[in-house]
Amino acid sequence: MKRLTHRFLVFAAVFALSNALVATAAEQPGTRKEAIVTALDGTAQVFTKGRPGGRALRKGDRLGSEHEIRVGERSRIEIRFPDGTVMRLSEKTHLAMSELKYDSKTESKNVQVSLAVGKLWANVRKLMTPDSSVEVKTSNAVAGVRGTVYRVNVEEDQSALVKVYDGSVSVASPPKDGANRQQVPYTAPVPVPGPHEVPPPMHEVTLEEWHVIVKAMQQVSISSQGVASEPQEFDPKADADDWVKWNQERDRQMKF
Repeated sequence: MKRLTHRFLVFAAVFALSNALVATAAEQPGTRKEAIVTALDGTAQVFTKGRPGGRALRKGDRLGSEHEIRVGERSRIEIRFPDGTVMRLSEKTHLAMSELKYDSKTESKNVQVSLAVGKLWANVRKLMTPDSSVEVKTSNAVAGVRGTVYRVNVEEDQSALVKVYDGSVSVASPPKDGANRQQVPYTAPVPVPGPHEVPPPMHEVTLEEWHVIVKAMQQVSISSQGVASEPQEFDPKADADDWVKWNQERDRQMKF
């Protein structure tokens, strides 16, 4: 009787483990949940949720949704996501990886990062499925895209600036009480005229819940109180500081 009981328990354990492995494979066929550090100039640390202390990042390290990245002084880092999307962070930038999922079979992806402070440059591969999303969240805004080049700056007072270089970006107030925001349907980018001076004062989007579309060579600023300006054009020549030039050069070198 003891032998039969022992055999039964062993069989049950093996059966349960096999089912768990099959279920996991069925739930996420071809799914990848890691990004990789493809360039690091200087120093950066990664912190894992629920664990005290961090560790130094190196080129080739992998990052997941449980990680927070903090870039050191006079440092830069480049992160490549499974679909080829690239994000780069400047010095003193803090970024949390909130969601990271890519299905290589369907090309569906969901990426959400939270930018607490600092500068982020993003070169986002085109979204291939309606349920895909790439979002950069700040304390006062959510920037969602469907394939574009843009950057986000967040200052210490939580004011933010979004500048778009190619494509278009949907910028909106963050959902209240953790509610999910409905994704805005995508429309093809519309050509805009060349940069020119916009006479002051800038109009502000003062609605409690606001949403603006920022097109190529446009920018929108969000105050520390969460009030957004209307999109306005910017001069790319005046904008071309060392950070911008470095990112544009890296973009030219990208191979998908």
